[in-house]
Amino acid sequence: MREFKRLKRLKVVFIDWHKTLCSCVFFHELHDVDEALFHKLDSRLFDEMPIEGFIDWMRGKISCREIVHYLAGDDLAPEKVFEVLKNGCEKMFLDRRDFLKWIRKIRKKGKMAVIATDNVDVFAEYTVPALKLRRHFDDILCSSELKCLKTDTADGKLLFFDDFLRKHNIKYEEAILLDDSRETTDLCKKYGMQAKLIRSPEDVLKMLMMIETSCDRDEY
Repeated sequence: MREFKRLKRLKVVFIDWHKTLCSCVFFHELHDVDEALFHKLDSRLFDEMPIEGFIDWMRGKISCREIVHYLAGDDLAPEKVFEVLKNGCEKMFLDRRDFLKWIRKIRKKGKMAVIATDNVDVFAEYTVPALKLRRHFDDILCSSELKCLKTDTADGKLLFFDDFLRKHNIKYEEAILLDDSRETTDLCKKYGMQAKLIRSPEDVLKMLMMIETSCDRDEY
């Protein structure tokens, strides 16, 4: 009962992208057509490139152009690597199509639904328009555009979320984050935001249904 009362008071639902709404990996389109190239690019990006480089990409400190040249190395054409990366981003898909049905229901009940993702520039440039995500969500918060990650804090604020919340006059306790990162959900709770750790598409669907249903529950 207490959980439904908290959910009923929500004004915005933040939903992570990778491993929450979508489990597609970079270059996923290659996997069945050129497995060798898939593993080469995947290894260069996630095994050979220092993790600090990927984090800088998510923070918007470096661009897709720099990443592409790194991935191309001495044996691949940068133009080909770029096309593969762009194509994969444009052909990502939600783990369950019925996510959108419940997100639509939540928005009709007066709550905002916002993608909140630690992600790179190609997500905003190619995935968002290709999947027409702005039709289905009230906003999209991406770390490469905000220049900070969801775990960045200062002066008692969650920097990633704070501007959005202040702009819409929303208190931390009136927001919830659905996310697959325990570090992120624990931090949000510490700062007073509701948060739910996601382990499967079914977890996402369950939470969306609970949030939508809570709108019609009477408070006691």
